[in-house]
Amino acid sequence: MSADKTGDEQKTGRRRPLLGRNRPEEEEVIEEEEVVEERGVTVGKGRATPGRRQQDEEEDTGNVATRTVGGFREYLEGVRSELSKVIWPTREEAQRLTIIVIVTLVVSAAILGAISLLFTELFRIGLGSPIILLAVMVIAIAGGLIFMRVNSRRSSY
Repeated sequence: MSADKTGDEQKTGRRRPLLGRNRPEEEEVIEEEEVVEERGVTVGKGRATPGRRQQDEEEDTGNVATRTVGGFREYLEGVRSELSKVIWPTREEAQRLTIIVIVTLVVSAAILGAISLLFTELFRIGLGSPIILLAVMVIAIAGGLIFMRVNSRRSSY
């Protein structure tokens, strides 16, 4: 396309008629093939694209040993290719991330240990006196229902 064409001409592929000013005898019309190439649409191949099943069947030639060795070699090549794409952390980043993981692990272990201790003591006391266990369960269920109701009201706004 030439640089002097208007926006309408670029969209439709046709030149807009001039309104009273030096109107040419015939309006220039762009060939359909140029418009197709401009949009990036390609002409068909004239044949169907083979499916993956057909491609796999073509690749599965040879005996069991050669297919196994070839598959393993292809797997190792894929692993090497993916490892070359990895951006490895620096020593400082690795140390910082290790500290974060260890701190998170210790804190979560302490919280889970406290919860476990709480429930162990609760059930030890509750088995000696079932009314206490029943009261704690009713309080927990009521607290859960209140929590759900408050959260459902917040999400409906």
